[in-house]
Amino acid sequence: MGKNKMVERFVIGDIHGRYKALKEVLKKSKFDYNKDKLIILGDVVDYGDNSYLVIEELLKIKNKIFIIGNHDKWFMNHIKSRWAGEIWLSQGGRNTLHSYKDKSFPITHQKFFNKGKYYHIEDNLVFVHAGFTPNIHPCKEKNSILIWDRGLIKYAQSGNKIKPWKSVFVGHTPTLNYKSTKPIKFSNLWMLDCGAGYSGKICIMNIDTEEYWLSKKQKRIGENINDAT
Repeated sequence: MGKNKMVERFVIGDIHGRYKALKEVLKKSKFDYNKDKLIILGDVVDYGDNSYLVIEELLKIKNKIFIIGNHDKWFMNHIKSRWAGEIWLSQGGRNTLHSYKDKSFPITHQKFFNKGKYYHIEDNLVFVHAGFTPNIHPCKEKNSILIWDRGLIKYAQSGNKIKPWKSVFVGHTPTLNYKSTKPIKFSNLWMLDCGAGYSGKICIMNIDTEEYWLSKKQKRIGENINDAT
């Protein structure tokens, strides 16, 4: 990258273990690992075939904020207590465990997840994995809502502005549900999970210009997929 490149801010939707697609969008967006900022909307693991390498790549980025998603929470529970519920294993968890071939979890990976947060706010912009209750500040919301909610999208889809925020960025609910592999904007809410966990794409967006880049379409890997996503 050029020495005079301005620092830029980016946000990325659900990666879901898609290492090659992650590399693809970082390259397309000309993301600078040393200077630029990346806000990760959660669900970095599961479904794809190399969650391990996804974390390794994200660790190379100096300025990053990791927001915890429901799939990340399942994986964190496994790391902590070896919990391995079928609800997780059948939704990509087996692929994640397979990517950690020796079944051990590097300290650097554990620290990555432990530094995660359930939402992030800067410059009147909100970043959260799933959503929150309209007119309630995320700091007053339950973590389970922040990683599972779908009501906020429906609220914005009905034409309601989510106050008092300039913009809200979410993952969790694939735009495939709306027959699209591109980001979708409802009112002042951006949906950036473009379905990489299934047969969709990874999306990375420049927060300030709202320009975005997409990976190639992904191939589904043999796991059972249901509405939990």
